[in-house]
Amino acid sequence: MNKGKILVLIAAYVMAFGYYGCKKNEASESKVTYARSETTVQTAPAPPAETPAKAPEKVYVKNNAYFKLPNCKGGDIDLASYAGKPVLLIFFTETCPFCRKAAPFIETMNKKYSPKGLNVIGICVEGDAASAAGYVNAFGLTFPVAYNGGEVSRRYRTQGVPYIFILNKDHAVHNVWAGYDHQYDQDIIKGIEEVIK
Repeated sequence: MNKGKILVLIAAYVMAFGYYGCKKNEASESKVTYARSETTVQTAPAPPAETPAKAPEKVYVKNNAYFKLPNCKGGDIDLASYAGKPVLLIFFTETCPFCRKAAPFIETMNKKYSPKGLNVIGICVEGDAASAAGYVNAFGLTFPVAYNGGEVSRRYRTQGVPYIFILNKDHAVHNVWAGYDHQYDQDIIKGIEEVIK
């Protein structure tokens, strides 16, 4: 074999080997690229943690004690707005002597126990706001006073005035006093302290 043929064979071999090596490198590069693309694939983010469901609010159940009456100072007094709170009620008329005797004691109970959770409401059984307002002004009462409470007093089965009721936090009747005398004071205080616990 002459020298020229050997050089041609060597050149052919080098070219073939070089071409194959390039292809091999390209193939390996594509494999590497593919492998990289597999490792960098982003997974979908985890769903956000579920927030705990809020407990349903307690629904006010209207029982026989429920009332909604006009306030002598305007607006309404709705027993439902006192949901979950104990209430002391006094049914009265403006000129009743025993109602007038009870007023200072009821106001004292309001001032002493309202910071502890008691709510005091006066209900004038007369149909005009002026009678209720006259009672409020005569004794400087600071608790809300409704009027036109005749029908409500009948539902409470009162027989005259004054009548004093203590309602528990569910507005069921806890205790009741027909009329008023100072001898009732300690018993009323005991009833108040039982419902504000």
